[in-house]
Formats: sequence, structure tokens, C-alpha cells
Amino acid sequence: MIVQVRNLVKNYTLSSGKTLKALELDHLEVKRGELVGLLGKSGSGKTTLLRILRGAERFDEGEVVIDGIRLTPESTRGDFRSVMERTAIHLQRSFGLWSEKVVENVIRALAYPRLGEEVLPDWDEVLYEELHEEAMKFLEIVNLKHKAECWAEILSGGEKQRLILARQLAKKPSILLLDEFGTMTCPETRKKAIETIKRVNQELGMTVLFSSHMPEIHRELATRVVLLDRGKIVDEGDAEEMISKFLKELEPPIMKRRRIGGEVVRLENVRKRYYVVPGGQTLDMKNVSFSIRRGEIVGFIGRSGSGKTVLARLISGLELPDEGVVMLRPERKWVDFSKFGKKSVEVRRKIGVLHQEFALPFWAKVSELMAYKIRIKRESAVQEAMKRAEELGMSESLFDAIYRLTDLPKEEAEIRLRRLGLPYGIIKELFPESSEDLSAIYPLLERMNLPAEILERQSHELSGGEAVRLGIALASITKPKILILDEPFGDIDPVTLRKVANFLKEMNHRDRTTMIVVSHQHDLVKEIADRIFLVEDGRVQEV
Repeated sequence: MIVQVRNLVKNYTLSSGKTLKALELDHLEVKRGELVGLLGKSGSGKTTLLRILRGAERFDEGEVVIDGIRLTPESTRGDFRSVMERTAIHLQRSFGLWSEKVVENVIRALAYPRLGEEVLPDWDEVLYEELHEEAMKFLEIVNLKHKAECWAEILSGGEKQRLILARQLAKKPSILLLDEFGTMTCPETRKKAIETIKRVNQELGMTVLFSSHMPEIHRELATRVVLLDRGKIVDEGDAEEMISKFLKELEPPIMKRRRIGGEVVRLENVRKRYYVVPGGQTLDMKNVSFSIRRGEIVGFIGRSGSGKTVLARLISGLELPDEGVVMLRPERKWVDFSKFGKKSVEVRRKIGVLHQEFALPFWAKVSELMAYKIRIKRESAVQEAMKRAEELGMSESLFDAIYRLTDLPKEEAEIRLRRLGLPYGIIKELFPESSEDLSAIYPLLERMNLPAEILERQSHELSGGEAVRLGIALASITKPKILILDEPFGDIDPVTLRKVANFLKEMNHRDRTTMIVVSHQHDLVKEIADRIFLVEDGRVQEV
């Protein structure tokens, strides 16, 4: 057996002082060369188990044997390091990459066993040539060879996940651990990723343990599925049998009830072009024109890197078109959202956004995140912020530029503020802390299948699926007129996803919220959307 787990217990002490039992496993064994899937609801312990098997997480009781190395709670740092040298992991929603060419990200991973660290050899060294040739083979495996000379940061979310997979394969581990590895890729790319994992398993004899919320990945990939619930193994066996058992809790979908009004979003002859050196042109969207009506749920689908996220960011005002206009009308009057000013600020207040690469501040308390989101969308708070901005000598356009950044992840907001010559603290100066009414949060948490006590946790104490559901809750807590969700569903298990889908349909009918959903989960898009647009080769067309 390459993996043996006995009487494993893992507890987390929360910031509130409470103890959360994440894992309590009596026994688990994995044979060398097996492909084992972990299935369970968000928060069932899948990611924690993978991190322990990686050697990246200590535990409280029991023992784990990985490729002949025995770990216990008393094991030394060296023991855990030895396990890490034999394993590689692709973490859930991980986008940690070097700000360099795609191929150089893989070269660094290949250099680690030889040089002891991820050092990039000088380009004129023989070692660089050797590693470059090998790196290209791994990029071909994950279908990224054509992006080898592009900068990693300009890749789409799905492409970044494939690059991370290439880096893990380059480490040639005995055990490959994959945490929701196919969640943010299109069906075509996901199929290729599954084929890649199968080929690696068969040709290299590599043992693979993976977690996935997607039944189809378990059907295609797993030789055996382990079903987890609340940190315990409740069953294991054939993929189809375990999937059937897991989906028994699936609630039925509610019917869509259409209340469609006039146009609220309009794009007219929009062009957006990205040109990166090295790598050349990566995207050229041109002559994009379409409209969305009040109360519609509109889905955008397409291959990874086709421009879906760019389109969502254009509509949300976080990217500006090179040509054409983006018009929004959340209330009565049309506003050119590609222009900065007071009118755009008022539109921004009525928009909710969840980004593909969203990240919650690590130490932030969930209740504080909710209060912050309510505060920056509250009309009186925005008016007070504009007065403070005026006192600081800011123009309305500059205030609008800053206000748009409140819908961005902190890291990206900081980068954009630096370009404006401003510190991140300017947002807190314009929107100082104040007490907010949080009473509307509790029914929202219930519909997101989140416990009320989660408000007392810090964001790093959430599972991946809990964090995503919280992100959706944050985007919708202020009852926006327009809600934009970019790849929000990949980390959510089918049982919880149905609850979220039903919540979105209820919110849409009750509040006539216009929703724009970008997703690779085609079945989900078909279930909730009134219309679907395909984004392909810079074109957008209704299907």
C-alpha cells in the first residue's frame, strides 16, 4: 500500500475558541497505481485529507504512512518534508504562479529536484535548454504548448489551472493529489485533463487521489470512490454506486418564473483587444453588440480563454472598451458605464459582482466582510464618501475609479491603486467602519446552506466550497439590481449547488434581479438561464 491511514483525527481551533473536528477516519488504504476519488459535500474534509497526505498539514491523533514514510503527531519537520518530496498537490482555486512566461513556470518546477529550489537557470546555459525542452512536453500534455511564451498572469482562470497541473506533473511525484482540479475549465478542456491524468497514471504508474464535486469526473477517472460526510468515511466502492448514494439528498429544482422588463444592459459595437509581449495577441473581441432585459438570467459559456471573464468585467465597469460603449440602466436612465463620474458611481452601487479569482482577506471575520459589503453599497455611505473625497481634492472621476475597485479582490485593487499613486488605505478612509444592520444575513446564509455561526469565523477557517458560497452571499446581500457571477459554481457540490440555483431563481423572481452568469457548468446554466450566449474567437452569439 502506498497510502495507509489509521485512526486519524484532525481538529481546528477557531478564532472564536471553539473546536471544529475536520476529520475522524478509522481506516483508509490506497494501492500503488490506484486512481481514487474523494466525494462529499463542501466542508466534509476532502481538502484537509489531501493536505495531510501531502505532508502540509499536521494532525492530532493517529498515523499516516505515505510511500513508506510514517507520520504521527510527533513526527519531525524533516519527516513531513520527506513526504512533500514524494507528493505534489493541485490546490482548490489556487492561482499561485510566477509572473513570468508560461514555459518558465514549468522550468522552475523542473529545476527544483536538481537545484534544491525553484531557480530559473540563465537562458544561455545548457541546463536551461534541457529543462525548456522537457517543460514543453508537459505543456503539450495539458494542452498549453501554444501559450508557452505568454506571461502567466494573462491566462484565463482555466488556463492557469492547467499550468498549475503541468507544474505538479513536472515534479514527477509518487503520489499526485488533485483538489477540485477540473472545476474552472470548459468541458472540452476538462475532458483533456481527465485523459491526461489517465495517461500519467497508466504510463508512469503514478498514484492519484483527487477530490471533485463533479460526478462525471468520478465516473470517467476513479477506479474507486470514497464517500465522506462531516469528516468521516461513510462508504467506499464503485463510482456509480457512491454517486447515486451521494445524490439522494438532492432537492428538486424550482420552476423559473419569468418577469422580464425593458433593457437594462446594452453593449454597442464594443471592441476589447489584449496584446502582450511576449506572446502576441491573446484576445480580440470586436463588434460585440447585445442587450439584456430587466429580470433576465443570462448565461455566458465558451472555452477557457475565450473572453467570458473579459465580457463580465466590461459589463461591471472593471474593464473599459477600446471602442464602442457599455450602457447600463439599473433604474430609469441610461448611463455610459465606460465613462467615469457621479452617474457611474450610482450605477456601481446597484451592482453585485463575484469574480472568478476572488479571494477573501485571510484574517477577516465573516461578519466584518458582510458589514463592509453592506456599507460600500449603502446610499448614505456613498454620499458621505463622495464628500470626503471632495474634501481631499478628488474629482468625481477619480472617486469613481476608486469606488469601482471596491468590487475587486484586495490584491488586484492594491495594484490598481498603486497605478493611481494611492495607498489601499484610501478606501478605508473614504468608507470608515460603522455599525451595520446584519439581520438580512441569516435567511441568506440558510439558503446558501451555511450555518449562522460562520459569521464568527475568519475567512481562512472556511472550506473552499464555503468560501465560494459566502462570496455569492456577499455579492447578493445588498439586493443588487444587476448581479454578475463569474465562475461561482465549480467548487460547490451538486447537493449544495441545487440549493444555490434555487436561491438564485427565487431572488430573480422576487426582486427582478438581472443576473449575468459565466460558467463552465453547462447543466447549471441551462437550468437557471433564460438565454445563453456562446463566447468564441472574439465573437458573442446567442445559442
